[in-house]
Amino acid sequence: MRSKPRSSLASSSASSSTPASSENIPSDELLIGFDEILAEVAERDHQEAERSEEEREEREAFLTAFKEACQSQAQPAMEIVVERLTAHGGGGVIEEHPGGEARFRHPSLILWMSLEGEIVGDPRSDREPYLQLEANVASRDIEISEGDMWRGAGGKRSGPLGHWQLSELTQERVIQELLAIARRSAV
Repeated sequence: MRSKPRSSLASSSASSSTPASSENIPSDELLIGFDEILAEVAERDHQEAERSEEEREEREAFLTAFKEACQSQAQPAMEIVVERLTAHGGGGVIEEHPGGEARFRHPSLILWMSLEGEIVGDPRSDREPYLQLEANVASRDIEISEGDMWRGAGGKRSGPLGHWQLSELTQERVIQELLAIARRSAV
């Protein structure tokens, strides 16, 4: 709702219905400064809106590429590892999180491994070795977290490890990382 302009000027002896004389109106040259300011503000707003849209598009493109890389590279590698573990008396669980959750703000893919038998109950980082791939939208890379605890023992490493670029997310790299985690866990 717009408010009416208020004036604190005392009225002169002339009637308030009399229009102001042209000599009391400031020149356009003086008032054009307001036009320039408003044009600058509008231009900045327009540029910021364009930058925001570009940023949103880049985030969406990264998330799409991350999901595609997980589907074509990471998940098949994790499935192969779970099959191998299961064939030799171990087990595994693959969790996929779309993001937007309290524990998983960004999309992520996790493989929990058991070196003996199936995983019973919810997997826990202090009991099962794991590899987590999480989309880091801010830096446009993949945050790698892993744990090598097995029944409270193992290499004693759990948590963020580093970052991979999307181009580094290959089936071979995922299997190599999972094998290294399993080796440290078995000590």
